[in-house]
Amino acid sequence: MKLRIKVVGAVAAALLVIAACGSDDKGGVSGSTEPATEESSDGGGQGEITIGFAAALTGDGAAGDVPALEGLEYAVDQFNASGGLDGHTIRVISKDMKSDPALGGTVTEELIADGAQVILGPAFPGMAAGVIQAAGAKGIPVLSIASTQPEYVVVGGAPAFLTAFGDNVQASAAAEFALGQGARTVFTVSSPDLSYTRNTPVFFVQAFENGGGKSIGDVTFSLGQTDFSAQVTKIANLDEQPDAIYTAMFPPDTSNFIRALRSAGVKTRIVGADGFDLAALLDAGAEALEGTWFTTHGWNTPGTAFADFLDGITAANGKAPEGPALAALGYAVVQVLDAAVTKAGSIDPEAIAEALGGLENVDTITGSITYQGTDGVPKKTVTIGAIEGGEFVYKDAFVPEFIAVP
Repeated sequence: MKLRIKVVGAVAAALLVIAACGSDDKGGVSGSTEPATEESSDGGGQGEITIGFAAALTGDGAAGDVPALEGLEYAVDQFNASGGLDGHTIRVISKDMKSDPALGGTVTEELIADGAQVILGPAFPGMAAGVIQAAGAKGIPVLSIASTQPEYVVVGGAPAFLTAFGDNVQASAAAEFALGQGARTVFTVSSPDLSYTRNTPVFFVQAFENGGGKSIGDVTFSLGQTDFSAQVTKIANLDEQPDAIYTAMFPPDTSNFIRALRSAGVKTRIVGADGFDLAALLDAGAEALEGTWFTTHGWNTPGTAFADFLDGITAANGKAPEGPALAALGYAVVQVLDAAVTKAGSIDPEAIAEALGGLENVDTITGSITYQGTDGVPKKTVTIGAIEGGEFVYKDAFVPEFIAVP
């Protein structure tokens, strides 16, 4: 059985166990994996644009922001080698806000004092409010690299943007794909423990019913539970078995749930969110997972920009990133900023912010991004994967026609 390890989904990834990345609060400067002291992070000079990353490099958000920073630093090296952002050399300063919401604003103010004209925020909305407030007060735009949660763009009371698709976008794409494959009824499995596991199934139903499908019910679970007998019994005893079961759960919950479901004789196809694109999902067994569909951020198809990125960053760093899709989003945010700076014709923060809001059809290695006409949650290409013959396989990639409203 072939295993392809990809850590994806800011919410799902944050609950994975990862090694500690150190607890100092020094900033890191692009072009080096060594931490730099704050004294070495002087303000940007003429012809230079400074990007400040208020990153969760330790704590719950590290699983999203550590690979995101890895991809960001690789992108900066690549862009600087070919002229920077519209001719402006890029400098990145990263400071650890330690997944602590109370530190977000303080770290952001330090980054702005060091010359940041753009701020990249941490992986979760709950950690980002202070970051967005501090940057917004100075007219400086904020982008999240890793978050997929739509509330990110409103929690801080100032404009903010996602680089990843929103959960409403990925759920809408999953619904459109399922409908296109003939699914007409769906049963959802949700958890109130996270907005990711709570709201993404709601978005799926909204899009599924907009396309003519029908939801026949929902059952809830708790994150980390090991016994899914109550949920499985409810599904097995439905008067009508659905064409699909949709959930935004992630391993180890997913594997435990699917094993229990198949043991009870329920053979309904499973449809999942980006937390499914993890090798640990295969713990449920190839036969149990056969035919599963899920959404993700890109695909390592030879000859694609995504595959070229993975080859390049692996060669540059001597190892593959622990979270390839999240690292790819770190590269994509530089592509977005390149488009914004070029559109603005300036590195003035307010001009960049205005340009970001008007971007349309920006090609990135994780798909096409449009902010025009949105609140900062982009209309973005969503990749559909599947499990067939015990392997992860590519199925499709598109921007959904209908996008559920958060």
